[in-house]
Order: sequence, then structure tokens, then C-alpha cells
Amino acid sequence: MSEADHLYIITGASRGLGAALTNALLVPGNRLVCVARSRNLELERVATMSGVPVAWHLQDLSQPASAAGWLSSVLESQDQPPASATLILNAGVVEPIGPVSRLQESTLLPHLLTNLATPMIMTGAFLERTEKFDCPRKVLAISSGAARHPIEGWSAYCAGKAGLDMFIRSVNAEYAGTPAPRTVRAVALAPGVVDTGMQDTIRNADFAQVQRFRDLKANQQLASAEETAGRILAYLHRPDFGSTELDDLRNY
Repeated sequence: MSEADHLYIITGASRGLGAALTNALLVPGNRLVCVARSRNLELERVATMSGVPVAWHLQDLSQPASAAGWLSSVLESQDQPPASATLILNAGVVEPIGPVSRLQESTLLPHLLTNLATPMIMTGAFLERTEKFDCPRKVLAISSGAARHPIEGWSAYCAGKAGLDMFIRSVNAEYAGTPAPRTVRAVALAPGVVDTGMQDTIRNADFAQVQRFRDLKANQQLASAEETAGRILAYLHRPDFGSTELDDLRNY
């Protein structure tokens, strides 16, 4: 790895917004570490043709200890410092959807592990293992409007994303005094309603506001994953990134 390389770690990289972010980052000067539960052979082919160094890893992100151990080992293996290091916490699940009275341990715990506990533990591993690089560090958590506005039937998703928002604020509070060049800036960014597989799941679920999401699709009001990924990366590269801890892409 040369000093010109910018290191990006993307979770949930094989599908939807994560795949679009990965594809958009396949430009010279970047080095990618991509993690997901399944493979995307077409994206792997495109990455190979791009010439950008990409490491692909299959991980179940409902297992925080395994994910943190994997990330630690990946970062320990980097023997040359990057120019910057960025962790993009994109992976997430929306189910279970339904009344609070029907929440079950068997589905709630994997949900919260994937959406909250694993991002927290991976962020901890990222910040610890990148200390040696002496470079600026960023954490971008893909949040949701549901973190800030409750949706009936989405208690698990709302709670997990709200917890992720507060975790990002805690990261900033803890690392506010970190001197250059090892600065840490973290943002929880809601991307708006994006046309991904998660939206398919939402439209086929049974909850009070489901028709609103069906209408968004029918009226072609969903943003594409590719367009959203481009806007997210433009936001990530803003010189004032981190000045607003909890933000929404629809504000811009």
C-alpha cells in the first residue's frame, strides 16, 4: 500500500446501497475492504477490471465478536499507512416488522446485533487498530429517518437506528480532542428512501404506513441506489464532514 492510498471499509457491500457505494469507490487511489453475508460476482468482476485493490470477506454481521475479530486482523495486516481510513457502516436489516406486543427474542436479538451492537464493536476495533496509521479517520453510519421519527410497527428498527445515532455522538465526544493527524470525525447520515431490497421487504410487510411506501414506488419517488451512493460519497468528502453529527441527505 502506498501513502497515496485511501482505505475504505464497507459493510453490507454485496447488495443495494452497499454495492453502489463499493462500485462508486472503485477509482484509482482507493483501497477497499468489503464485507457482506453473500457474494456479488458481477461486482467482484467489475472490481477486478477496475484495477483497484479490493479484499472481499464473507461475514455474518449478527455475530459482533467475529466481525470485530475479522476487522482487527485485516487492519493489523496493513503494513503501510494509508492517507486516510474510513469505515462505512452500511449493513442493516429492517425485520422484524410488526406490533411491539409480537416482538420475539429469536428475531429481535439478531436484528439489534446487526444494526447496533456489531457497528459499535466494529467501530471500536477500527479506531483502535488505525491508531498506528497516524492518518485522519472517518466513521460514516447509514442511519434512517426512522431513528428520529417513530414509525408504527418498526419499533426494532427505530430503536436500533436511534441507538446508532447516539453511539456516533458518543464517538465524537470521546475523540473530540484527538490531535492531528489521527483525527476522528463521525456522522450518522439518513439517506432518504432508496430503491433497494429493503424497500421490497417493507412494501410486502403488514404495518400501518405500508401504503405510503407502496405509493412511493408506484409514483417513482424512490431514489436509486447509484444516485444515493454518489451523493453520500460527495457528502463524505466535504471539508466540513463531521460538523453535523446527525444529518439527512435530503437536507442537501
